[in-house]
Amino acid sequence: MKAVLSMGWSLITFRAGPEALPYLPRLVLPLLMFNLAISLVVQSLAGGDSEQPVLQLSAMALVAEAVWVWWLLQRRGWQNRWVQTYSALVLIDSLITLLAAPLSLLLMQGGSALTGLVAVVQIVMTLWSLSVRGFIYQQAMDVSRWRGILLALTPLFMVMLLTIQFFPELLPTPPQGK
Repeated sequence: MKAVLSMGWSLITFRAGPEALPYLPRLVLPLLMFNLAISLVVQSLAGGDSEQPVLQLSAMALVAEAVWVWWLLQRRGWQNRWVQTYSALVLIDSLITLLAAPLSLLLMQGGSALTGLVAVVQIVMTLWSLSVRGFIYQQAMDVSRWRGILLALTPLFMVMLLTIQFFPELLPTPPQGK
């Protein structure tokens, strides 16, 4: 596991694709648990409301990505690429979440003079994450970089739609008129 985590840096700096990860199906579950644990730790450090469905949203995102990658690879007859591709996606998500955690904590605290700067850096981190995901899709699906980014956006939109459906309380409420 330690060797795979260290390979994550090569993934998030575009020096290696998912094929660089070892084909270890038994590694998928520990990576998933690591990812979910990071989400829970960040929420608890932020003093987040225990009523927030952090675990459910994280699990929903992981499942959406797993199904999407499986479906894309299945259509091409490349099922054997699923383990490494999905492991790479979970790994980079975990590492970027760890890197962004201090920023997330600062944003959740609010009231800081640096809030604007932190928000801009958070946006850059999100775009970096999307770019790395697009790179992984590009490598795994043998498509162009832009198509890889579009493929990476699909699970994000799926999760947004599911969130609206299952957690409407998370949506901002419009101001009440007089």
